[in-house]
Amino acid sequence: MLKYINYQILDNADQQAALEKKVSATIAHNIRQNIDAFRLHIPSLVNLINDHEIQQYSLFCTKDAELNIVDFATGRVFYQSLAQQEVMAEVQDYYSHAAYFNLKEPQDDRCWRHQALPQQVDALLVFGLGLGYHLNELLMNCRIRYLVVYEPNVDILLCSVQANNWLQLLETAQSMGTRIFLQMGSDATAVPAELAELLEFDQNINQVFIYRHQFHPMMDEVIQYLLQHSGNKSALTQATRQFTGYKDYGDYVSERAGNLLGDYQPVSYNNEQAQALYNANMAALEKFYPKVHKAMLEHKTRAWQLVQDNNGLPNLYHQKRNALFHQDLPDESEQLVNYFIEHPFKDDVVLSQGTSHKFRNYLHFSKIAELQPLIAKILTQQGKFPEQVETLIVFGVGLGKHIELLTQQRQIKNLFVCEPNLDFFAASLWVSDWAGIIQKADDNGGRIYLNLGGDGSHYFYDLMSQFYQVGAYAIADTYMLSSYYNVGMQKAIADLRAELKVVLAMGEYYDHARYGIAHTYHSLSSGQRFLKQANNEYSHHKALNLPVFIVGNGPSLDDCFDYLKEYRDQVIIISCGTTLKSLYKNGIRPDFHAEIEQNRATYDWITQINDMDYLSQINLLSVNGIHPDTSALFKATYLCFKDGEASSYIFNNGLKKHGYQIASLAYAYPTVTNLVVNFGIKLGWKCFYLFGVDLGFVDINRHHSQHSAYFKVDGSAVYNYQAQHGGGIPVAGNFRPQLYTKPEFDVSRKLIEQAIAKAGRVIEIYNCSDGVKIKGATALRPDNILLEQISAHDKDDQLKLLLEEAFYPALPDLADKIYGQLSPELYKASMEQWLDLFAEDATDITSARALISEQWNFMRSRAVTDKDITFCLFHGSANFIAAVLTKTAASISAENEDALETFNQILALWRQYLQQGMELYLSEPLALDRVDVSDLFTPPKLAN
Repeated sequence: MLKYINYQILDNADQQAALEKKVSATIAHNIRQNIDAFRLHIPSLVNLINDHEIQQYSLFCTKDAELNIVDFATGRVFYQSLAQQEVMAEVQDYYSHAAYFNLKEPQDDRCWRHQALPQQVDALLVFGLGLGYHLNELLMNCRIRYLVVYEPNVDILLCSVQANNWLQLLETAQSMGTRIFLQMGSDATAVPAELAELLEFDQNINQVFIYRHQFHPMMDEVIQYLLQHSGNKSALTQATRQFTGYKDYGDYVSERAGNLLGDYQPVSYNNEQAQALYNANMAALEKFYPKVHKAMLEHKTRAWQLVQDNNGLPNLYHQKRNALFHQDLPDESEQLVNYFIEHPFKDDVVLSQGTSHKFRNYLHFSKIAELQPLIAKILTQQGKFPEQVETLIVFGVGLGKHIELLTQQRQIKNLFVCEPNLDFFAASLWVSDWAGIIQKADDNGGRIYLNLGGDGSHYFYDLMSQFYQVGAYAIADTYMLSSYYNVGMQKAIADLRAELKVVLAMGEYYDHARYGIAHTYHSLSSGQRFLKQANNEYSHHKALNLPVFIVGNGPSLDDCFDYLKEYRDQVIIISCGTTLKSLYKNGIRPDFHAEIEQNRATYDWITQINDMDYLSQINLLSVNGIHPDTSALFKATYLCFKDGEASSYIFNNGLKKHGYQIASLAYAYPTVTNLVVNFGIKLGWKCFYLFGVDLGFVDINRHHSQHSAYFKVDGSAVYNYQAQHGGGIPVAGNFRPQLYTKPEFDVSRKLIEQAIAKAGRVIEIYNCSDGVKIKGATALRPDNILLEQISAHDKDDQLKLLLEEAFYPALPDLADKIYGQLSPELYKASMEQWLDLFAEDATDITSARALISEQWNFMRSRAVTDKDITFCLFHGSANFIAAVLTKTAASISAENEDALETFNQILALWRQYLQQGMELYLSEPLALDRVDVSDLFTPPKLAN
């Protein structure tokens, strides 16, 4: 199932280092000897070896002192721990089961055909170099006239040069009269043309043997084509033949999966025991998961068939690639579970929340600063997979035996099962006791969430909704088990972790909720206008047909100013965040400026434009928490509510009670562009053009427009962007194959895609930015834009009428009516009751977990209590602290006495947090945020 490097190296780092030192002399000797051998026999390869820079694969030493290949991007290894033994056994099997095809005749209707390998062979095509051991063995035991080796990745050649005896191989080939063609960097798609060349050497060649040493998405299609067209010379030598390879996630096969030689004949796995298991599992699904039951009744095998392998064990067989998923299902499942119990992977995305200089005076972040040493202590406590587990996410069901074993040995409260391949889950119903797994969870009050089908990209949305049912803090006590490797699923896992980190870091903590409520009160009382939820009253309006230019501050904006000036009077221009200074410096005044942050830092950034007349001619678009000082800079402020925020909950519900249905945005984070796209769609505009919405960068030193406030007059950066945000994740580009992004931008892209997909009507979005590719947006270079002519006067008139109709009039009288419903006395009583809940320290793991559970239940009870602001103020902070406490509680044991002390120290800090939070709000309930970042723009004082 999984072949990872950590399975094959020693846990003791010193012992592993000693092994590597011992083997390093052999590697050095091999390199010198092999380079000399290539220089003599195949000189063209010497420069390739010397010049090539390794990018994906490298050599490592196993705990058995053997050499193996590792993909250092994923940690996956090529062979089992005893590589030489594995390869020798494979070659011995090949001698009696050699696959072949005929160039001329006879033809037959078989795909794979095998025979014993003759002593003399005209041509042998080897697909996959690996470490090359199989080549030495073949050449010493068979006289081969033409040996052609295909290896798509040159990294593998370098690994082989360090591990194999190429001097012996090349000298043996020379003595046996073998001509070797090493097609390095080739995925074998040119085989038809090369077979035609081979026939020019010798027209009498007919039988060509195939040795598959690894599965490869392109080479497997080539092999299948050659075997299927055996005897058809014209097809086999058709140089124009195009190969596309196996690209679907469901067709993925690991490099050294079972049945490499292709000699297995499928046998259906169906016996009385399997049938009884299937019937029981289907009954359990019908009872607990009726939708899954229905899907399994209707499921038809797409690629992977449940079979009985040559050992009589259940296995999965890929019908086109002729591959077996397992080598030995029971043994692999047991190894996987045993290793996971000893070395569990526990995600720490929640605990990685850091402090920020900007928010250093916030209560929440001041407490995080105090928590950091305690959190650091938690992160160093690595233990076994505990007997009782709050949450486990299993990525990959396969045949499910590992899940059965794990649930037998451990009690798991919340089990999330993710399997994109429905063939696998359907097959597992005949092999694993799902009925028992489900019944045990039900008996113990646990839950199992089945996330099945798709390509894994939806896991984030599914898991987040499920986490909120059990308490988002549960993410902190979440273990993750990857059962098998699949390129698509691993990307989904990596994306999920990055997305969780961004979303949880943005969770609404106490200060954000407190200031959001105060700012929204000010927005309402000062007469700022809110967008109507229903747009049927103005859906006919001409202004909705105006093109909307959404302008972000990405590096590519620097190439777009001429286009913005050209179309300025024909379109609606919306500036996003720090873009405004770039537009100002280039003489462009937008119709709207947009901001998403509620703290006062936006005021400091915007006032880098020292031109109040310019700002006073621009409308502001934002959400209800915008800072009053920021909104005061602009002509008028137009707002929506933002889903999921305490301030939205209080004031949106309050306005509804007075008959006002305000629009609320679901995808208005994490960047200003998300707000604007979502706002524009909600308002009803139909056609959008994105400029400078790069959400990434080609060069880390050019992360925003050079004209923006991110850069000083001399061109230097205001702060070290790379140190703050990291070097970047490779992603597909809009106009170029690849560029780099950061997790926050990647989440932004996905949520823009969600907003487009869920618009509920036809909209046109053109991405004119030289940034990331956005699904649902058409790539369009700015010089290809074609717009209908309209006068600036007509545009302004249309826009003015739209704003009058689309937004409610000022409603200042409702601010006190809504806010006055909240009772300070009830809040104070609730907070005192809450503090009483954990006045006593925990004494063991049971009491620690009980404290966490009682707190969560108390918070839920406050959520449905009218006139009590407790839940709104503390929901996010309580989730975070519960996450820290949950992770700490998981480490409490007789062997780890420090964990209980750490738990109680965190509890003491939380008591202080709640006490101070209660007092701060009661003393100044409508205090405004006081964040100040003006020091970023102040020139340093020169020393005397």
